Amino acid sequence: MVAPTESDAKGWPPMHRGSGSCMKSKLALAALFALLSSAPLAAQTSVLVVDSFNRKVHVAANANRQVPVGGLAKIATGMVTLDWAEASKLGVNLLAPVPTYAASMAGINTLGLQPGDKLTLRDLIYATMMGSDDIAAITLADFVGRDHLYRLGRQGNPIGEFVRQMNQLVVREGGKGTRFVSPHGYENTRSISTSTCADIARLALYAVSRPGMKFYTNQRTRSITIYRAGGQVTVPVTNTNALLGTGGIDGVKASSTPRAGGCVAMSAERPSSVYQQADGSSLIYRHRLIVVVLGSFDPFGEAKALISQGWNAYDRWVAAGRPITNERQLLNHY
Repeated sequence: MVAPTESDAKGWPPMHRGSGSCMKSKLALAALFALLSSAPLAAQTSVLVVDSFNRKVHVAANANRQVPVGGLAKIATGMVTLDWAEASKLGVNLLAPVPTYAASMAGINTLGLQPGDKLTLRDLIYATMMGSDDIAAITLADFVGRDHLYRLGRQGNPIGEFVRQMNQLVVREGGKGTRFVSPHGYENTRSISTSTCADIARLALYAVSRPGMKFYTNQRTRSITIYRAGGQVTVPVTNTNALLGTGGIDGVKASSTPRAGGCVAMSAERPSSVYQQADGSSLIYRHRLIVVVLGSFDPFGEAKALISQGWNAYDRWVAAGRPITNERQLLNHY
């Protein structure tokens, strides 16, 4: 369990290998290894729990530390695509072709997508958000990035333009420590996408604020259609979020990559509270927590424990009258 805090927890100091041969040094080194191996997981991971309606942070450790985030970058990919679909008024039923270069960029191709395959933007978002398919994310970025460049009257790299939009989205939502370098987040290039718990929480909050995104994150399985060589192939997509449907969890994204480790951004909702007012009207309070875990050996186990801890802290705060005594208690501070 991670104790509630208003500042980031300190990590363990770097470990130095001893070079002497004396038994005392070896015993000291062994003791250091034992201490490090028994250290709380929270000292190695970054976590944050925030109430989505008041943005009150209830639990935090290393929340501002910039670390690899792997496939959680796809939250921004999905949201940039949905924002584009709404702003352009073109929707998500358009067919997008898998670009020929996609396989050279991708780390994970769970659906076996091939160059020239066509999918609707809707199905590509399902594949990106539920199945964490890298080629699906690249295809979205290529299609939307090209349209951005066309509307701006510019030449350029569509992937680069799309990633620029991803980073702009984070900044717009108040992010301070994020640098995405690809639409998929997989660490197969020299530069890798990094972010913070606080910034991923901001992206998750933005995602759950958009009713459309729930359709792409709260389903366990979904069948999508690939248009290939004049025919159609129906393939199932399985959600990588193992906690989906338990404890009110309805999203948002789970990921595991070599450099980032286990990372999750969870959304958990409880039934709303309704209070009758003296004038006969009703006052409705909604209850939702966003939980972010980065760099964990057991992201689902830790997220489950944090949700329980977060609700306990949230209930105490509500019982006390929802006080905000210091701006450091709010996500805007992080």
